[in-house]
Amino acid sequence: MSDTGSTGEMSQAKKPRASRPKVKTGCVTCKARRVKCDEAKPHCLRCSNFGRICGGYPSNEDNPRPKAPSLQVPRRLLSKAMQGSPSPSRTPSPAPRPAPTVRQLGLPVGVVFQDEREHQYFLHFRDETAIEISTGFDPSLWNVLVLKACDIPAIRQLVVATAALSLAMTKSELGARDIDTSAHHQYALQKYGEALKGIREMVANGQDSIRIALISALLIFCFETLHGDLDRAIDHVRSAVEMIVKEISSTPQSFYFTRTNTLGARGSSAIDDELLTAFMRLDRPSLTCLSKNETRMPEPNRIFSSLFSQEHLEIPGGFETTTEARAYLEDIKWRIMPSGQPPESIKDLWNMESNDSPNLDLVTLPAQLRAWYKSFGVENSKNTSLELAHWHDAFSSILNYSMTPAGDSLFVAAVMLHIQALSTDLLANGFASSNSAPVGSSAGDLHSFPTVHAILSLSRRLVAHPKFLRAFVFDVGIVPSLVNICMLCPDQELKLEAIDVLKSMVPRREGWWDSRVAVEAGERWLQQGDEQVDFEMVG
Repeated sequence: MSDTGSTGEMSQAKKPRASRPKVKTGCVTCKARRVKCDEAKPHCLRCSNFGRICGGYPSNEDNPRPKAPSLQVPRRLLSKAMQGSPSPSRTPSPAPRPAPTVRQLGLPVGVVFQDEREHQYFLHFRDETAIEISTGFDPSLWNVLVLKACDIPAIRQLVVATAALSLAMTKSELGARDIDTSAHHQYALQKYGEALKGIREMVANGQDSIRIALISALLIFCFETLHGDLDRAIDHVRSAVEMIVKEISSTPQSFYFTRTNTLGARGSSAIDDELLTAFMRLDRPSLTCLSKNETRMPEPNRIFSSLFSQEHLEIPGGFETTTEARAYLEDIKWRIMPSGQPPESIKDLWNMESNDSPNLDLVTLPAQLRAWYKSFGVENSKNTSLELAHWHDAFSSILNYSMTPAGDSLFVAAVMLHIQALSTDLLANGFASSNSAPVGSSAGDLHSFPTVHAILSLSRRLVAHPKFLRAFVFDVGIVPSLVNICMLCPDQELKLEAIDVLKSMVPRREGWWDSRVAVEAGERWLQQGDEQVDFEMVG
């Protein structure tokens, strides 16, 4: 399973020093460096912590020689022609891959690259970008399903463009040379333009399918969000959601899938389960709030309502993986999200006086959302509170294990889920009903708003973890939970602390939730005073 941890070095305690045994079963990189490997999967933590590329683990059939000098200096996959170009610094490629003795995901059948540079960016997406944007969860949507579609040139170009732009943004934040960042950025734009042209040609020739359209929409969403064009990213997501709703509305039963098992494509369905799940996670109230210039606002939560409104998942006694725990938590969250046509007042969130760049009215956003959730009947839900209590019980063993050295590889995903569950509990019970403390109570008193204290404490610990990325990730993590505190917690000191945590994770983006924008909004809400409220946004 992808969620399992590794005990690594603990099984080798106090053995006498000998030639080679300590690194005999380690990753390729650690063996080449002749250092002890912790054998964490899929990449060892020793390499990750020291900024090296983990070479992975040889298969059982491999019989490497005692000495492997070719591994000490990783081989570049660039062609000699590219290596000898007059200005190599103007055409940087991703980090070189290790020698081909490593057991990795193979290249999808039928994928042909224009040149070695495109190949390098493709490998970077498969081995780095796909892992990063998966937020600590199973990345198979990105490094399996999406990559299998790369036999279509437009999809391959979108993948390559996203990898190049991700590299450009990362290097920019790290203060890399402008020339390197610019080259990655220019290559990303070039490939993105080629991809869009290819998609238009496919549509014109009737060669597109709903599956390819949805994969394209996901990649375009990632690219445009990375590039800072949120409006265009939102437009593509909305179009994709409308496409799915239209497809499944007539026979939703044919698109049903078992959410608690490993997801994947079914021969009987035109849309892969993983694609449906990805767009269910985007089909949220926040998508409605971010839509503008609409005579009729889009309804949220339609995919879930069409497929699973009649299926209530029974929480087991314990979860085996974070993926399973996530499915059950999302079932609870989606059931308490508003559905149906939003109130007309939601359209008032946008200031349309400036046609060029209408602005979201952040000042009135909390009140508008409170009214929406209240009209949907989300208030003091005892059933939801009971379900969340059962979920926490079932999740406790995974959470406790993730807090140990052996379970460190699960830490980011496990703590993120725990924070989301606590935030959902605030929705069910409200800030005021979670305790009897008056407005303005001291934030130092843990009896005042204990759930908020827990969210903030765990968030600080999560952000400090070396595996927590201050970059773009596809799914929602903890930014909305902290935004909820900034908007709606009656305690000013706790609002300040939430803003401080958000500042510490800049420039992280979780889908369309930008930590920088959240900080600016939080500071504006802080100036409004401490109006006590009973609802919060889970979007």
